[in-house]
Amino acid sequence: MTQIVYSPSTNETNIDLSPLPKQRPLLLIGHGTKDEQGRQTFIDFAEAYQKLDRSRPVIPCFLELTTPTIQEGVEQAVKQGYTDFSALPILLFAARHNKFDVTNELDRARSIYPEISFNYGRHFGITPSILDLWRDRLQELDAPENNPHQIPRSETVLLFVGRGSSDPDANGDVCKLARMVWEGSGYKTVETCFIGITHPRLEEGFNRARFYQPKRIIVLPYFLFTGVLVKKIFNITAQQQEQHPEISMTCLPEMGIHPNLLQVLREREIETQTGEVKMNCEMCKFRLAAGSGNVSHGHSHDHGHHHHHDHNHEAVDPYADVEQYHNKIWQAP
Repeated sequence: MTQIVYSPSTNETNIDLSPLPKQRPLLLIGHGTKDEQGRQTFIDFAEAYQKLDRSRPVIPCFLELTTPTIQEGVEQAVKQGYTDFSALPILLFAARHNKFDVTNELDRARSIYPEISFNYGRHFGITPSILDLWRDRLQELDAPENNPHQIPRSETVLLFVGRGSSDPDANGDVCKLARMVWEGSGYKTVETCFIGITHPRLEEGFNRARFYQPKRIIVLPYFLFTGVLVKKIFNITAQQQEQHPEISMTCLPEMGIHPNLLQVLREREIETQTGEVKMNCEMCKFRLAAGSGNVSHGHSHDHGHHHHHDHNHEAVDPYADVEQYHNKIWQAP
């Protein structure tokens, strides 16, 4: 069999959104990528959201790897005369970047501009709109053009691929979401793996999927936008298809600019304006470490740690070895 190349249906982004209680500027914070296509998609996502409501500026910026930086985004808003912002992390799960690195950058901006204040919002997390997005995509894969051999779901394994994090809380949410996508779907099973940092990695995920002797494997990269890692998932899937031609393999694309995501974004923005942001702090390893006296991490997010990276060289993967990973994972920096 050959790998099935799937393209999702075109989604209109002209949707109705609930009105904002306040016309407060929105700082839209992405992770950042070295991939220019991924960077541009995030910019386009911010522009699509801006077009739905021009009552306040939407300012895109990035935590790392590319520009504009968070500091540059804040500076842009300050130059426009604003001192009170909403700040939203465009991140799927509450890992280190969400809990620690972004908040450090916001603290640093406050030290430069003491007059400004932020209302920090919630990551996307596990929400019905995102579950519906993936269920719709999987439903399209049942169509004859995407499943020419008409392989039933009962002989298909889902391979759910997360980004991977050094935060067990976030990794656990990936597994939870994978299970929720699988529940009631009719697929033989779902295997969860990751493309970086934590384990099992993608290659091991394929090994586990093949254990069930499926006729079809559907790879679901749980990413918002394209980038280096999404393209790596596609490349590895193509290699696996060559090595195992007896199994039909389909790799779904990342979520992209989708109405469901814009709807979730609106909900998160309104939360910042009504004071209803709910953070998952119970399993935050920084909080647990603070309880043992190992690190200062109160959820006022005044961490005293600044996030610096030298991205001019290939970084060594400190989590490549599983044993080392287990030794590091619950440690807070």
